[in-house]
Amino acid sequence: MWLKKLVGLSMLITLIGMNAIVLVGFFSDEKSTDPSFSLSQQAATPVPPVVTLEATPTEVQTGLFSALKWSVSGEITGCTANGDWSGPKTQFGSESTGRLGSEGTKNYTLTCMNDGGKDTKTVTVQVKQSAVATIPTPTAATTTTSTPSTAAPVYCGGASPCYGPREVASHSGTGNCWGYNGDRVINVTSLDAGYHKGKTGIDSVEVGGVCGKDLGPSLSGSVSAGGITEDHKSTTKSNMDRNLIPYLIGYYDAKKP
Repeated sequence: MWLKKLVGLSMLITLIGMNAIVLVGFFSDEKSTDPSFSLSQQAATPVPPVVTLEATPTEVQTGLFSALKWSVSGEITGCTANGDWSGPKTQFGSESTGRLGSEGTKNYTLTCMNDGGKDTKTVTVQVKQSAVATIPTPTAATTTTSTPSTAAPVYCGGASPCYGPREVASHSGTGNCWGYNGDRVINVTSLDAGYHKGKTGIDSVEVGGVCGKDLGPSLSGSVSAGGITEDHKSTTKSNMDRNLIPYLIGYYDAKKP
């Protein structure tokens, strides 16, 4: 009889001990201190994106253009433009501001985000009054004279603004590069930043025989860069291509002094 009581007592003690272990495990903070548990929770949050945005050039005259270029590092869920441009944007790209017709400060803001946060960058473009000279308008004579009057010369067929060789040649430096194609003057700096670099990796401003000169040789493929010579579309040569027209800044007349 005493043996049965001893066995029963031992079983009771064992049962109480097992229950105590279960209760300790249930109320312990093992889940919060388990390294694998913490790492799995932390891995779910991405690093916030970083936006890079620039404008070239940052100061223009009325009627001219600037080129916007941007890139975003890291994963993104979306990018949105605000200010003087708008709409969704890709993770990287370039875009012309279009012709800036009024004086003042233009603000271009780009915001990109993901589940980890967001980043916003803003660039400004200062637009100043154009210094283009206008053709004087003859005034009515106050007295009758027998001396025949000489009409003021008309250049570019009367189109405005009109530039001559001297004016185009004065824009031949980095960041201030013009060239002419037929009867039109092109802002090569903006064209290069907005199109050529992003598409070919070649800086056309660095190509000899472009800034301040005739763009014909470059467009026909007789000017090379980095060992690469490539012809352009015939529509580009005739000023009809969409990648050229947005950078038109005026008209060209070789006879204008």
